[in-house]
Amino acid sequence: MAERKTSKATKEKLEKKGAAVKVAPVVSEKKLTVGAKRKICVIGFAPGKENAPYDDPSFEFWGVNEMYMSKEVKKIDVLFELHDYNWIKEGKRYKAHLKWLQDQRKITVVMQKHFDDIPNSFPFPRKEVEAMFPNYFTNTISWEIALAILIGVDEIHIYGVNMATDIEYQSQRPSCELFIGYALGKGIKVYVPPESDLLKCFYQYGFEDGELSIMSQRMKQMEEEQNTKRNMFDNQLQTSLVERSRAEGAQGAFAQVNKAFVYPHSSWEHPKEE
Repeated sequence: MAERKTSKATKEKLEKKGAAVKVAPVVSEKKLTVGAKRKICVIGFAPGKENAPYDDPSFEFWGVNEMYMSKEVKKIDVLFELHDYNWIKEGKRYKAHLKWLQDQRKITVVMQKHFDDIPNSFPFPRKEVEAMFPNYFTNTISWEIALAILIGVDEIHIYGVNMATDIEYQSQRPSCELFIGYALGKGIKVYVPPESDLLKCFYQYGFEDGELSIMSQRMKQMEEEQNTKRNMFDNQLQTSLVERSRAEGAQGAFAQVNKAFVYPHSSWEHPKEE
């Protein structure tokens, strides 16, 4: 049962009388219940999120952060917002994000803990997850996959999680792939679409060394082609800059001529003879 809030005036009176003061907690306990459909669709912000099976009612759709703003994402059942509350409040990425979270009533919002000003927020079971897995969570998607394993879903489908940029590739992709490996080891079916870089490699070591040689040659050829294009554009840019400099010089010369020989008032007319 929730405790009643004690007003400041009442609190002062009780303190004077030496009575014990009970103040309602800012955070109350709420238990997270997700994964009832046994098939989870984890959705990220990268291209490919539009291909998720939104019309398939057998899936529960898990999104992240401000994903509700994307027109390509047709459905979200659970939204994970695991950033610090103050970071969200400051509107680091989207000023109205906190208000959307506060107004939300249909979508389950998973946060670091339940906040009373965000009624539909539920605490992420961090301790339970960390007790089961190594401490290698570098992104929200990894937390989601680990939670799906913890609750024992049958399938995890991943869309819009390509992990192809430098930051993602170096620090986030290995973490995601680790937990995908855990899921596969638990017998959970995992689907990663072809356009994602997750679980992809250039060749199968040892068995496809010949293919590596062919690929290396092709990559070298593509690099040379791009270098040729870049040099061509650099030359065009240099030529354009020279031509622009000449045009600016001509404009300056015209300005000097106008200043020296042309009357300042274009409406001037020669006086009529009387």
